[in-house]
Amino acid sequence: MAKVLSSCGLLALIVLMSSIIPTESRDVGVYRQVARTWCIANPLAKPAALQSDVDRLCGGDVDCSSIQSGGVCFAPNTVADHASVVYNLYYKSHQSQPSACSFGDNTLTTVSDPSHGSCIFP
Repeated sequence: MAKVLSSCGLLALIVLMSSIIPTESRDVGVYRQVARTWCIANPLAKPAALQSDVDRLCGGDVDCSSIQSGGVCFAPNTVADHASVVYNLYYKSHQSQPSACSFGDNTLTTVSDPSHGSCIFP
C-alpha cells in the first residue's frame, strides 16, 4: 500500500511541476515546442541579392509598409536591416518553418532577438 501511495505522490509532484515550469514558447500566437527564432539577413550576403529578395517578397507575400519611409522599421535605412525585417515577416507568416528561411546563402536563423531601436521584430 505504501508503494502505491509513494508512486501516486511522485506522479502528482511531476504533474504539479510540469504545470509550473513553462516548457513551451509563444510564437506567432501558436504554442510551439521550439525556442523562439528569427530569420534575418546573413551579414555576408551581397546587398544586391538581399534587395532582389526584398523586392520579390514585398511584391507578393509580405506587407512591407514597416520598412517604408516613416514606417516603424525604416531606420536604420540599410538593405541588410530592411531585408532582415522582410525575411522575418515571411518566416513568421509561415509559422517559423525552417523552409521559410531558406533564401540561399542570404539568410540565417537566430535565437537572439534582432530588434533594435524602434523596430520590434515580430
